[in-house]
Amino acid sequence: MLLERKNVLITGGTGTVGKELLKKMLTYNIHHIYVLSRDEQKQEIETRQLQNHPKVTFIIGDIRDYDTINTMMKGIDIVFHTAAMKIVRICEANPYETFLTNIIGTQNIIRSAAANNVKKVIFTSSDKAANPTSTMGISKLCAERLMSHANFMPGSSTIFTSVRFGNILGSRGSVLDLFIRQIKTKDHITLTHSDMSRFIFTIDEAVDFLLKSAEIAVGGEVLINKMPNVRIYDLAKVLIRHLAPRFSKNPDNIKIKIIGKHPSEKIYEELVTAHEAERTLEFDDYYCILPTTHRETWQQYHSVQGKAITREIASNTLAFMNEEDLLTFMLEKDLIKAAPSLQ
Repeated sequence: MLLERKNVLITGGTGTVGKELLKKMLTYNIHHIYVLSRDEQKQEIETRQLQNHPKVTFIIGDIRDYDTINTMMKGIDIVFHTAAMKIVRICEANPYETFLTNIIGTQNIIRSAAANNVKKVIFTSSDKAANPTSTMGISKLCAERLMSHANFMPGSSTIFTSVRFGNILGSRGSVLDLFIRQIKTKDHITLTHSDMSRFIFTIDEAVDFLLKSAEIAVGGEVLINKMPNVRIYDLAKVLIRHLAPRFSKNPDNIKIKIIGKHPSEKIYEELVTAHEAERTLEFDDYYCILPTTHRETWQQYHSVQGKAITREIASNTLAFMNEEDLLTFMLEKDLIKAAPSLQ
């Protein structure tokens, strides 16, 4: 197993994905896990919850600072790079800060990992990197390209791979949490556009795919988990119908208010664009986008029996999960119970 007796670094390790990744890896025979973040309060909370676990070290640091990252990278075998600015609205209002964190920070990880002979670096990207319309999406696409190109640096043996996520239901600040809070405290849910659709999966699924990606990564590719897609209007209706009675409210009295989308917001998301489809392989449960450069390396991907695709993979071109299946999905995945506003 790749992680057996390894030293692992998680950047952004006190975020939603980073925390769950840490918990999951502690069930493995890991040598040591180093958690980097800028939030001392979250680190203090995590330290107490883990009861000062002997295999976990929390470190305050910023991926923007190369010297800090380079010092931390010594002796590390595997890096899961989850640190980023992710909130679209905030990134749009702060493009330079987004550039420093998501692009310069990622390049710092790449430089220090290569210099310290790290075995693999797995970067968490977003479906907003596909045909980006926002600052966040543009920064994630640029970071993906940096990761792909890093595999061809002279003298480096480090494998760099990106994982493109959809919307993680149940993550901090997700639309699921917003809708539940509005059902609990208001007489309406706010939705930006009635045709809005998104690819969804859970935190557990995200973490499992990160770990799988670390195992199968060849270097230079973008890996994408296959995910169901939903119309956000349907999600709102299901939550109102199921949760309003729990808050002693009549579902018929809670309306869906269309407030208009942000100029940088997309009505639908792509996992794989039409352009990327030309260099994408499909497997049973994931897609693999091959790098834009060094085409001579593509043969190593074809050797693992993927099949070519001929179309874009977008949330407006695939069948939506119906309302009953969506409710079943959320109940089976414990998403509603796990939402902060219901605890």
